[in-house]
Amino acid sequence: MNSFTVLNSVLRVQNSIFWMPYIVLLSLVVFTFALQSNNAIQIALKSFFNLQFFKQSIRNSSIAIVNLGQVLIINTFIILGLTIYYFLGDVLSHIYDLDKSIVFILILILVIVWYWLNVLIRKIISTISSIDAVEKEIELYNQFFFQSLGVLLLPGLVGLYFFPADTLGFNFRFLAEVYVQLVMVLAFLNKLIQSIFQSFEIKISWFYIFLYLCTLEILPLGIGYQLLLG
Repeated sequence: MNSFTVLNSVLRVQNSIFWMPYIVLLSLVVFTFALQSNNAIQIALKSFFNLQFFKQSIRNSSIAIVNLGQVLIINTFIILGLTIYYFLGDVLSHIYDLDKSIVFILILILVIVWYWLNVLIRKIISTISSIDAVEKEIELYNQFFFQSLGVLLLPGLVGLYFFPADTLGFNFRFLAEVYVQLVMVLAFLNKLIQSIFQSFEIKISWFYIFLYLCTLEILPLGIGYQLLLG
């Protein structure tokens, strides 16, 4: 029995993509490197949950922290893709009759498109309302959100792909599933609340603000809620 077979045997999905556990390990290596390099992870987490600290951190962040933050965002794309695939990969593969690898790649592309669509819509709003300074602040907060989301999801992702489904009559993987679902819902809910507070600074029609919040803040929260319901 080779190493690929051993890893596949502990996965939730039968005939899963054999290289997925190695991507999880790679994300864990990136996280460990970021944790050892500087305090970028600590800054991202504090900034996401505390707006006052966030306003201080954007004035004091070094170039090294900013660059490492970009690496964390890329890592979050992969972590989100793996997480969504875990819950929806089988269903999407069956419905659309697609290979599992293709399904994962499409999910990853959609995550990246959603991120940049978020950026584009904020650019449009800032152009309409002439609030470039506020838009840049919101964009930086969005980056901290993505960095924090990846950091918070990673422990659960390791559990999803490596925890045994049943040991001594207890389902440890179920705990990982609940953890991941709660993190996604609560993280998006916190981002929605913080985005509403930030939108108070924008001198623009509430119709556009409402449209933005529904499209890029509430919709992901709804998707996370559906995942929570299973």
